[in-house]
Amino acid sequence: MSASAASTQRQSISEDWIDVPPVFIVGCPRSGTTLLRLMLSAHSRISISPEGAYIYRLRSTLLSYRDLSDPRHLEALYKELLPLLETEKFLSSPSFDQLLGWVQQFGADLPSIITFYGTWEARAGGKERLAWWGDNAPYHVYHVPFFNHLFPSSKFIFMIRDPRDAFASSKVALGYDVHTAVGAWEKSLLDGALAESYLGPTRVRQLKYEDLVTAPRERLEDLCAFLSVEYEEAMFSYHHSDAAKAVAQLDHHKNLLRPIFTSSVGRYRQALTREEIATIHRRLYSPMTYLGYLSYEDYEEISRENIG
Repeated sequence: MSASAASTQRQSISEDWIDVPPVFIVGCPRSGTTLLRLMLSAHSRISISPEGAYIYRLRSTLLSYRDLSDPRHLEALYKELLPLLETEKFLSSPSFDQLLGWVQQFGADLPSIITFYGTWEARAGGKERLAWWGDNAPYHVYHVPFFNHLFPSSKFIFMIRDPRDAFASSKVALGYDVHTAVGAWEKSLLDGALAESYLGPTRVRQLKYEDLVTAPRERLEDLCAFLSVEYEEAMFSYHHSDAAKAVAQLDHHKNLLRPIFTSSVGRYRQALTREEIATIHRRLYSPMTYLGYLSYEDYEEISRENIG
């Protein structure tokens, strides 16, 4: 083991990282979860990792590795997860020795290993005091009961975006058609609203993308209060971070190297056809009205057409 690896391992073992609770940034695709991840990660006591697809691989395969206190079995798991970290643009990957050191101290159950990988970038980046680690995979919104069971002290930030703009972005970035986009938005809204209703406002905070980009200081101050940490001005410098540079290698995230901007609000007017906009209105006119994306006059016109 190299001297630097040994130093990082000693740091990880000397701190009670296992006791740090997670906050999950969830929502529909292209709702601003990555932007918020970078802003929060610029805080000295918060570290939000890239999207954690590895979590579901762990969930489905962990038992197949039998006794993970055996280094041979643990190393097999480590090798399976390593390509996922690279795909998800982790800044660096832990060594096997660092994972082994963690497991020897904190155990090899599912919450422990998820916490190891979820807090890795904080340790690698030299953060010494961590109040929250987290993950910004939007699709975690469909699995809130799973995360609530694993991490009873966890919190969730539920991102919502105008479905027309969310589709305009996902149409280019993800190749979605309008029906796929509407279904994803509708399901994320249902699951997020149910989580908020069940867990309550101390565990789930709803945040509209439009509010984040038009009034970022107020929204970030509110989120810091939600997470019981002091507000830090450094969160506005997210676009200079190594994490932003890493994720911006993906074409659909290249704008994250820019300071916060509002030109993405209402972009659907140039990106979508009239038929696509009409389809979204017909399917989602009620929730869009509740959320302020449609006026009552628009709602009345669309809903009358849908009667019967």
